[in-house]
Amino acid sequence: MTSAPLAVLLPNPDLPWPIVWAGVVLIAEREGNSLVAYQCEAGVWTCGRGETEGVTPATRWTQDYADKRFCDSLREVTQAVLIACTRTPTPHQLAAMVSLAYNIGPAAFRGSTVLKAHNRGDADAAARAFKLWNKVRDPQTGKLRPSRGLTSRRAAEEALYLQPEPGAPQQPSVQAVAPESSLASSPIGQAAAVTGAAGVVQLVAQAGDQVSAVGGTVTAVRSVLVDGLGLPPEYLLPVVLIAAAGVGLWWRWRQRRDGWA
Repeated sequence: MTSAPLAVLLPNPDLPWPIVWAGVVLIAEREGNSLVAYQCEAGVWTCGRGETEGVTPATRWTQDYADKRFCDSLREVTQAVLIACTRTPTPHQLAAMVSLAYNIGPAAFRGSTVLKAHNRGDADAAARAFKLWNKVRDPQTGKLRPSRGLTSRRAAEEALYLQPEPGAPQQPSVQAVAPESSLASSPIGQAAAVTGAAGVVQLVAQAGDQVSAVGGTVTAVRSVLVDGLGLPPEYLLPVVLIAAAGVGLWWRWRQRRDGWA
């Protein structure tokens, strides 16, 4: 697999860019600028500034053509992002979301936590959720793995999304957020899905007070289920374990909704 050559050349600023220049620069710098086709870290043939459509190992472009393709692609992605937004984004929010959509594709963006949080007006959750998209599929193993480049890019997009517009009141800056695991691969989510004793022990250890609070209700649950409803005592433990797993899954869903995991 080859790598894109390092490049500091920015695209032509006189082209009709659809987003603020800071967003254009962010995407251009992160995508690189190769006039010769190369394979990205996911194994996809790429040319210009992250363009993949119609690119083959033999593709060669001029700089002017690469800039025009980049501008045209940004215009298409920007339109797709605007259509998906039910809440009008600020220029910097739009640029950050366009950067994400340009990287992961408009279809994936439409299902992202970033968009969902933005549309419900939760800017902090939307900003945190950028870091959920920091993995690539290893072409050799077929498994997802964190990418340093994507982790860095998501942090830059988060900062751009939160950047206040000129003349807007200054807001306290948010603390840096560690890269998030996917919901399906999360240790907490996996523990919550296990209805055995070992699964609940792991869940309690990782989820802390929010899940351990279930343990404090066991006596009351026993009173209601065994004494009140006549549930056989041997069924009590499985019922409590299933309830604890359900609480864990609900809690994990809330974390994902708010862009934490």
